[in-house]
Amino acid sequence: SCARDASVRSSGADGAVPGVTKVTFPGIDELLDLAAGACGLGDFGSGFEPGLTVLVDAIRQDVAIHEGNVQTMCAQTLGLLISRAHSQEGWKRRPDCLRQPIRAPVVVTGIPRTGTTALHKLLSIDPQFQGLEQWLIGTPMPRPPRATWNDHPLYRAAVASQEAFLQAVPSLRVAHEVNADEVDECLNLLAQSFVSHYPSTGLGLPHYDRWWRTQDEASSYRRYADNLRLIGADSPGQRWLLKNPGHLTHLDALLDVFPDACIIQTHRDPAKCIPSVCALIWPVRNFFQGRQTDPALIGPRDLELWAWSAERAQRVREARPERFFDVRYTDFRRDPIAVVRAIYRHFGLALSDETEQRMRQWLAGNPRDKHGQHEYQAERFGLSEAAIHERFADYMKRHALFETSKADVHG
Repeated sequence: SCARDASVRSSGADGAVPGVTKVTFPGIDELLDLAAGACGLGDFGSGFEPGLTVLVDAIRQDVAIHEGNVQTMCAQTLGLLISRAHSQEGWKRRPDCLRQPIRAPVVVTGIPRTGTTALHKLLSIDPQFQGLEQWLIGTPMPRPPRATWNDHPLYRAAVASQEAFLQAVPSLRVAHEVNADEVDECLNLLAQSFVSHYPSTGLGLPHYDRWWRTQDEASSYRRYADNLRLIGADSPGQRWLLKNPGHLTHLDALLDVFPDACIIQTHRDPAKCIPSVCALIWPVRNFFQGRQTDPALIGPRDLELWAWSAERAQRVREARPERFFDVRYTDFRRDPIAVVRAIYRHFGLALSDETEQRMRQWLAGNPRDKHGQHEYQAERFGLSEAAIHERFADYMKRHALFETSKADVHG
């Protein structure tokens, strides 16, 4: 465990909790040893070291690490290293996959809490698509036949791990439940390169954030594409269906790697979705840091992150408008099948009667608020509706969101 391997030092400044023994967050060599011991693989590739160095330094500067939270604070970093090691091993075993083209992937993106997850899951019912199942994101390998998953030790471990996490952060069942056998977003694969907004979102790391904002994610996207080739090694002709709100920030890199991507961008009143994503992040950050963190620190960071991302996305859209299709959240909530039909028409996809019926059955079995209502208030996170609308004024006008904001509902 990280607690066992971290070197202990006496309590002191840096926000230490009185009476709690403070420890030093493990260094890079320690983290690599821990990850290798956990997965039995020792090749992590190269090129990730600068990002990992900044991440470790930021954790040491921005979080009071002690015996009570060092394991949870290590978990995310170790998970990314273990995922990298599985990728390296997979490419050694199946080097042929790296020559496979990825043609016209369908990509769902948008500011978080704009319906990306529900739309992604609904589209994933179509058997013409392959997606990124959660357990394979953590341990990339050629996707085994689904009938064998229950016998696979890494799948069983992923199921147990995800269930433990949902029990530790029960609000996620309401706000963003994803299970090991379901499609999940691309974020963790992209984060393998340690150039990503992912670490700071979960852990709360301003020093890492400032560094990340200056970085180019082109190499992260190239590695991500090779991970898709690995996971889809035995289904090279099957079209990819992908989803990640974070693609919004780096659509230029996405289109450099997948120039024929079919991008579905979802839209919602930011005064609804920004507080909603803050309410999703806050309990996760409390879990990792092992304490009640200040929710007012989350709002300004995520407001600026996603407004900046929307602005970057718009510049890419203006250069490549033919690659995009827009979906408004209120339209999707009102008639999801009509939205699906419109997507398929726009991108020339075939929607069979059988697939549409299965989609309707999925919608009936997965009603909104299935596990309860996701509650949030902008003021709790240091925000106000007026401030959010002001920051997103151009975006809202461009996508006619002012006229739909009153029709929007919590979620």
